[in-house]
Formats: sequence, C-alpha cells, structure tokens
Amino acid sequence: MIQQNFSTKIVNLIMRYATNKYLTLKPSHLTQLPPPNPNKVKEKSYLLYIHIPFCMTLCTYCSFNRFLFQEDKAKAYFKSLRKEMLMVKELGYDFNAIYVGGGTTSIMPKELCETLDLAKSLFSIKEVSCESDPNHLHLEELEMFKGRIDRLSVGVQSFDDGILRKVGRYEKFGSGEEVIKKLQKAIGVLPILNVDLIFNFPNQTKEMLAKDLEIIKELKPEQVTLYPLMSSPSVKSILKRSIGEVSLKNEAQLYWQILETLKDDFSPLSSWAFSHKGSAIFDEYVVDNDEYVGIGSGSFSFLNGTLYVNTFSLKEYAHKINSGNMGVARERKYSKKAQLQYRLMVELFGGKASAKDFKQKYNANLEWDLFKELAFLKLTGNIYKKDGDYYPTTQGKYLFLSMMKEFYIGMDRVREESRAMLKEEDM
Repeated sequence: MIQQNFSTKIVNLIMRYATNKYLTLKPSHLTQLPPPNPNKVKEKSYLLYIHIPFCMTLCTYCSFNRFLFQEDKAKAYFKSLRKEMLMVKELGYDFNAIYVGGGTTSIMPKELCETLDLAKSLFSIKEVSCESDPNHLHLEELEMFKGRIDRLSVGVQSFDDGILRKVGRYEKFGSGEEVIKKLQKAIGVLPILNVDLIFNFPNQTKEMLAKDLEIIKELKPEQVTLYPLMSSPSVKSILKRSIGEVSLKNEAQLYWQILETLKDDFSPLSSWAFSHKGSAIFDEYVVDNDEYVGIGSGSFSFLNGTLYVNTFSLKEYAHKINSGNMGVARERKYSKKAQLQYRLMVELFGGKASAKDFKQKYNANLEWDLFKELAFLKLTGNIYKKDGDYYPTTQGKYLFLSMMKEFYIGMDRVREESRAMLKEEDM
C-alpha cells in the first residue's frame, strides 16, 4: 500500500519552495508574444490554449480566472479572442491541438463553435479538448460539437450528495443521480468523454470514494481523471469554513484505492488520468506539449523558456486587443536547468522519461544533467530504469501526483495575485 513516506514529504517541501521562488512574475513590456523559433518551426508541435472566463455561478474552491456571465460582455470577449487568434497566426505559429479551459467553456455554444471553426481554418488542428460541466450536456449542444470537439472533459467532482451540498454543486448541477443520468446520455456522442472527479475531500471515507469509483466502472466513460483536492492558501481557508480542513492524512491510501479499483477496467495515461480499456487514448496536453500559446484573459503561454501571463482584467484585455496588441501582462524567464527539472517531473507524471527524447527535444543528457535528481528518485524507490528509460514505481506515481499538485497550487497562487490586482471596473 502507498504511504506518504519521507521522500514524498521532502519533495513536497522542495516543490513548495520552488513554486514560491520560480512562480514570481514581473510586468511584461511586450505588446505581443515572440514568434516561433525559426530553427524548430518545422519539427515543433505547439498547443493552443483558449481561455473562456465566464460562469453562471462561481464555485468557492476554483481559483481560475472567471467572472459572472453577462451576455454582452461575453460576446465582445469572444470577438477579442478571435482577433488575438489571428495575431498568433500572423506571428507564424501552427498548432496540432487545442485545449479550451475556463470558466464554463460552452456557456455560449455558438460562439465557441465559431471560435473553433476559425482555429481549424487557420491551423493544422488534429485534436480539440474542451472542459465542460453537467449543465452543458444537452444533446442539441453535443450535436453542435460533433466534428469540432474530440474530447469533452466534464467536471463532476463527486457523485456523493453530501459532498455536493457542502461544495455548493448540488444546487448548481443537481444530485449525484441526476448527474449520472446526464452522463449516460452524453457518453458515446463525441469520440471521448472524460469525467473529472476529486478525491480527499475533508471527511471523505473510503466507502464514499468506493461508490464514486463503482459508478465510474458502470458508466464506462472513455476517460476518467481523479485529482487530489488541491487549493491555494486563500481557497483553503474558504474550504475550511464550508466543508472542513483539507488534510493529507488519508490522501495516499485513497490514491492506492483508486489504482486498485480501476486496474482491471482502465489503463493509466498519467498519475491521475485513466483511459477505459479498448477506447481511444488522448494524452494530457501538459505532458505532450512542452511549449504552448495561450489566448484570452488569464491565459498562460510557455515559449523558449519563458512563462507569459495574459492580463486578468476583461477591460484591459479588450483595450489591448482593440489597440492591435496581444494580452500579455507578466512574464518570467527560466534557466535551462529549471526547465529540465520541470520536464523530468512532468514526463514521469506522464509515465516515462526518455533519455532519447531529452536529447532530441532539449539537447540535454538526461543522466548527466539531472544526475542528482535521478539518483534521489532511484534511492528512494520512486523510479526504475528499463531499456534506457525511466518509469515511476507505484510509490513514484503518488510522488509525481503530489508534485504536480504542488505545481498547480503554485499556479493558483499566480492567478490569485493577478485577480487581487483587479478593480470593479476590470470585471
């Protein structure tokens, strides 16, 4: 059984220190993103991230850039989004994949479809992944998405009515039974439907998690993602008041339960994503794409070792775009060493770190440039070597899940800092 052992605790502390240190950004004076590297443009595949920051109601545990939906503001925003997409095209970028995140991405289905159609006319798009929620699984909308969206990821979080009530989702999306019925009608309409669940809620028992997992096994969605509950410091205090204090005491045991319960029906795509056996596999974009371009308010881009963040202000975003500029507001440059450490974490989270890939993609000798990191992971029993590549052990899968959680919490802090700067007129 997986335990939250000494190495996991040490690595989590290191990750917390690293995210505090490296996820501190400075204002950017750029009016647009840098163009693609001309020496790599033919061999390089980029991902296009599109952010849609509108929701009908705001969930307390979500720290993504989001605003209460107003139709006039949302329509204007989609127009700005498409203008920024054209600017990206003019820079010389091409993309083979799109990820649409939010907010509620399908809050205006026709606008979303128009935006995706433009992207497909401009770029070499092969795969489109889009987030959604149980209230946007109407058959009419799903039919609109055919040929446009390949993977729809639905945020369910839990089927337990007690948990749903505590986090405010019961009133918003309905009971667990109602959500199950919506999913039953939606599964099979698009190529891949992914169900997002969260585990390690305060007071969540093994029995409660077991029921969620049995429902997933009965539903047989093409994919399921099970995230540990993660929250930045301010969100953590909100959660403490509403559902109880977040604890790591049972997290490792619950993760072991997930692996054991799903092993006969689902194949792992990463430490927390699983594909139903026999269905098509759509790998997580963060693993497969080391560089990406983000458009929209609050989006992130990572290009040539630099992280760029677009303005979180809707007003400023519209002004920038209408002035012929892109939405870039802040940035941070990283050393090659820091980039290699990040890629080692991400690729082991995804199931394998290849020495050959490190050489081809990053011009790095994996075993020499990251000797200390690999030695620590091997000595603590978190990785093993086979045919020149490195793989996580069962214990290691939990370690890399924990590391990714800390990384995302760090990114949440960046979002919180950006949102804290907003004034009422920015909303």
